[in-house]
Amino acid sequence: MSGFMNTNDAPSSKLATLYCTVGGRRYAMLNAKNFEAKANVSLADVPILGKTIKGKKPSGLEIKIKMTLYKCTEAFDRLVEEYKNTGMLPTFEAEVESNDPATSMGASGKTYHQCMIEGDVLLSSFDADGDFIEQDIEAYAMDYSKDSEYKEPAYM
Repeated sequence: MSGFMNTNDAPSSKLATLYCTVGGRRYAMLNAKNFEAKANVSLADVPILGKTIKGKKPSGLEIKIKMTLYKCTEAFDRLVEEYKNTGMLPTFEAEVESNDPATSMGASGKTYHQCMIEGDVLLSSFDADGDFIEQDIEAYAMDYSKDSEYKEPAYM
């Protein structure tokens, strides 16, 4: 066993893929600039007789997604439009995989199910002094599944 981490095992954040299925159509989100999914575990206080320190117990989980896209598609606009016209907000799926071939760990992939957008969706924009039109999409996933996972490096 080595006493140090292999520097090649620091995965590059640029070597990833993202696909979103919106309205039954699967998009290769090559216009994605960044993507982040986080699980937030909620804890509840558990007062314990005879102790001054409260205990904690898990009481919930939410999965928050954030991504920034160059505005090359109006797929997310259509979700807002459907909600505006019908009162029903459609969900979407997001499949993400990180795979840096220089690492010894392989790929890590997850699919986020029944994602529901929250907050602003950029419908129109221009800026005579600006560079590129980008939009931030935020959503909550109702579940996720693991498609692949990193192998533990031998030095761990």
